Amino acid sequence: MFPLADWISKREGRRFVSVWGSKRRVGTSRICVDQARSVEEAVPPHRSYSVRTSASSQTTAYKQQIYEQLDHAATLPDGPVSLRLRFSVGPRRNWLNLWKPTIDALGPILGRTAPEKPWHPRDGRIVDLSLHCRVEPSLGNEVAITIDVDHQPA
Repeated sequence: MFPLADWISKREGRRFVSVWGSKRRVGTSRICVDQARSVEEAVPPHRSYSVRTSASSQTTAYKQQIYEQLDHAATLPDGPVSLRLRFSVGPRRNWLNLWKPTIDALGPILGRTAPEKPWHPRDGRIVDLSLHCRVEPSLGNEVAITIDVDHQPA
């Protein structure tokens, strides 16, 4: 979703505050761009975690700070996963650049492809992904992230 959101943002000069995607076995792909609307959460997530980081998302330190805060988390059982990441950022942060390194740090929750590869989570199991951003000027360069996950039995 990053390349598409980045391209649309640059082309249209607009910033996204919410991006959603689903992975399904169908013959066609679709995209919809619309105004963001507040919605009530119908069902609370299976698991929810809150982390903070102060490092640049372009560094290993960013991933390490998130990973260490999730080290206590139990790995979800095998099968599809719904993941919602809610970012709170300062006004200077480009939140699109936070998506990939944040997901790379979710090995404690998603499991890892190999024990020796800390930044290679089993992210192929994510079938529903939603990403949200709220600007909080008081955060400066810090990022607060709420990670909500639901296991979807196969």
